Amino acid sequence: MNPSRIVITGLIASGKSTLAEILREEGFVVIDADKVNKKLIAEGGTNYLAIKSEADFKGAFDGDRLDKNKLGQIIFSDPKKMEKLNSITHKNIIREIEKEIESVDKKTVFIEIPLYFQMKEKFENDGVILVTCKKDVQIKRLMARDKISEIFAKKKIESQDTLAYMVDNSDIIIDNSGDEEELRIKIKNILDRGNY
Repeated sequence: MNPSRIVITGLIASGKSTLAEILREEGFVVIDADKVNKKLIAEGGTNYLAIKSEADFKGAFDGDRLDKNKLGQIIFSDPKKMEKLNSITHKNIIREIEKEIESVDKKTVFIEIPLYFQMKEKFENDGVILVTCKKDVQIKRLMARDKISEIFAKKKIESQDTLAYMVDNSDIIIDNSGDEEELRIKIKNILDRGNY
């Protein structure tokens, strides 16, 4: 079976994972690119070895342990290092996602990819759902989720692609500035209209 591939992406702390969880509750298969990467950056994994071999990311390691917070600080303070990290890890993530899609026995598979628009290498898809929210909501959510300062939250947000480009290249846009119940209603309307 070759399922339709629908990408879920969006702004940082916009509620992509909440949307993905609601879809799972509705019985859909959702592949989480972050979970795929977590497996790949575990000690000995493909992306762990790729990162460890780069001198630019030496400061992210405590002995053999990859400290993701340190890695985050390195890449969010230097766009060139972020680009480098993406170029060495994204292809491996895509390869692993492709393998997971092959094993799905459903009409549709959703793939949650936070950095979809920043990926130079992409896989074919049948649609993109973009999750957005108001900037003040985004900052508060990011500070609460990552337990970081407002300054660092703003820096993380500024490092992402411009919203206008994302909107222009998406098929469905969901504003998730409200609560979870509001999001559930919006998703239900999309599912009722679509052919999933």
